[in-house]
Amino acid sequence: MTYAELEALIGRIALDTLAGVGHFHCGGSDSLKQAVENHGYPVIDLDPITGTRNIETGNKVATITMGFFEKHENSPSASELQAIYSRQEAISARFLVMLDDEDDLGNIMVKDSLVPHHTAQNLAGIAIQFTLKLPISLCF
Repeated sequence: MTYAELEALIGRIALDTLAGVGHFHCGGSDSLKQAVENHGYPVIDLDPITGTRNIETGNKVATITMGFFEKHENSPSASELQAIYSRQEAISARFLVMLDDEDDLGNIMVKDSLVPHHTAQNLAGIAIQFTLKLPISLCF
């Protein structure tokens, strides 16, 4: 599986997870600003995929970092942030269940963290990071 194929798979699952409410974003923070202005919230944001390839075994390990965000006011209260975290954690859990249903991805171990403020767009939510072992073809 190429990185482009993996990005497309993640994008499809993200859109299925959102079910028509919010959008999926892949790119830098400048394009994130434009995307949320045009498409609203919540947003599932995919950072550039990184990874390693083992030529001898034919394995590729991709590291995925994503955020599940919504907009907040400039100084949200602790209870407002907790409500955002709860909503975005539920969305990230749905995404991960759908990702886990894919056949070729193996076990998914996730590191997650609360994000009280992300970018100038006043976003808050959950960030996740995980690795996927992917088969690669060495015949190009």
